[in-house]
Amino acid sequence: MEKLVIRPPSEWKSLLVRVTRGCKWNRCRFCGIYPALGGPDFSVRTVEDIKSDIDALSTRHGVFRTAFLGDADPIEIGLEEFCEVTRHLRKQFSGLTRVTCYARASTLWKLGTDGLRQLADAGLSRVHVGLESGDADLLKYHRKGQSPRTVTEAARWCREAGIEVSFYVLLGMGGSERWRQHADRTAEVINAADPEFVRVRRIWLYSREEGGLKDCPLVEAIRSGEFAQQTPEGTVLELRRLIEKLDPGISSLVTCDHANNYVRVEGKMPADRERMLAEIDEFLALPEARRQAQYEATGSRI
Repeated sequence: MEKLVIRPPSEWKSLLVRVTRGCKWNRCRFCGIYPALGGPDFSVRTVEDIKSDIDALSTRHGVFRTAFLGDADPIEIGLEEFCEVTRHLRKQFSGLTRVTCYARASTLWKLGTDGLRQLADAGLSRVHVGLESGDADLLKYHRKGQSPRTVTEAARWCREAGIEVSFYVLLGMGGSERWRQHADRTAEVINAADPEFVRVRRIWLYSREEGGLKDCPLVEAIRSGEFAQQTPEGTVLELRRLIEKLDPGISSLVTCDHANNYVRVEGKMPADRERMLAEIDEFLALPEARRQAQYEATGSRI
């Protein structure tokens, strides 16, 4: 039986349709989530099987307003095939107002403007893109397989095609030593791309001791002393610096919409920027014991 392993928190009400299994890239130091959860190796489902699932879902379930196509980078099925699936989904669920998927920035960039227009014409309305960091050195260290330029250009091309962009930013990518450059360079990419959404969360450093089937690759680097893990307090300061560096000219909705955030702020740029900074400052002004209790209660999770 097909089931999605991971979906964005914002897609919790969405119809879930599996197009590919697992993650084709699967090299990021901070990730490796699919194998850790016992997920499958990457594979592509046939268009016929996917359309059959959609047909079955249309007869067994009620009205959906949104749909999410998974897993990690379903456009890897092929542009023509993905468009065929999306058109069929839109036909069978005519009331859909939004169809979304995860997409690697490199995959979107390779499609170019013409390919992205085809996705939009087929009915894809939003892509969830892992920016993670805007710093080229950190992206290389973490083996993300993208550059700040490719992310920025892919995001711009998506928006020009009429596809919304939801960036994901990971606090902790620079550790305790390079967090300032991580925040600053990430803000630069956000300012240049002006995505509709910026979703912030912390790196999830899972291990066998915490119930995972494997250790997160970054855990090994931390144990060896190669990578200095960010502190909880440093993570909050990192969040503050990121928001502080955002350009007043962008219109992104910035949200800490994941349970593993120590401080959860949300707001529309630029109107809510100062309020969000004030909320973070209010937390940082709490007695140390109160802040520490928050850190310990939050924990780490996917």
